[in-house]
Amino acid sequence: MITLHQFQVSPFCDKIRRILHWKGLDYRIQEVPLARAPAIRRINPIGKLPCLEHDGTFVADSTDIAHYLEEKFPEPPILPRDPAERALCHVLDDWADESLYFYEMRLRFTLPHNARRWIPELVHADSGILKALAPHVIPGMLRRLTRKQGVGRKSVQQVLEDVRRHVDALADLIGDREWLVGEALSLADLSVFAQIRCIRGAEEGARIIEGRPPVVAWMERVDAATSKPG
Repeated sequence: MITLHQFQVSPFCDKIRRILHWKGLDYRIQEVPLARAPAIRRINPIGKLPCLEHDGTFVADSTDIAHYLEEKFPEPPILPRDPAERALCHVLDDWADESLYFYEMRLRFTLPHNARRWIPELVHADSGILKALAPHVIPGMLRRLTRKQGVGRKSVQQVLEDVRRHVDALADLIGDREWLVGEALSLADLSVFAQIRCIRGAEEGARIIEGRPPVVAWMERVDAATSKPG
């Protein structure tokens, strides 16, 4: 039995759900209220979500989960067999998780008009008290986090210029191909898609992405291939 401990709104959790769908695996979801996030350390010492539970084994970190699922359920694959393609897949997965993530966080949760939409979704499983406090507390917490990382020290105009460069690079990488690496969908597509989808969830990000038809078409392909059946 597979259980995915998750935050529904997290791009990393979306990444894992789509891997599970792609591989045709049955699983159940355990939604973790934000207030209970520290308790996840009981099953995952580093305290991160998503956390995958499979037959008594717990695996944390979305990339580690992806590799675990590939080892246990190798078909259909998400990692290319060709060494050079596999290396590029690794680089794009890391780019998504360690760079694009902070842009989606900055846009969705620290800009007031976007935060009004996304913070209620972040705390949808929580009590009324946290739901009431979240709009006043969470933007400041995430502004501090992004400042430590670096993206939060840039102006909104600089952040949007960075996003344009990232999306333009993605459009150029896609070109007239279907997938980011090789001839089949891979972990690179899933990791980048999850972050770009969240960036598109911000008004400013949507305007940038929708002006790049190759990116929009690629997103539609990834979504069609990895959405929950039925």
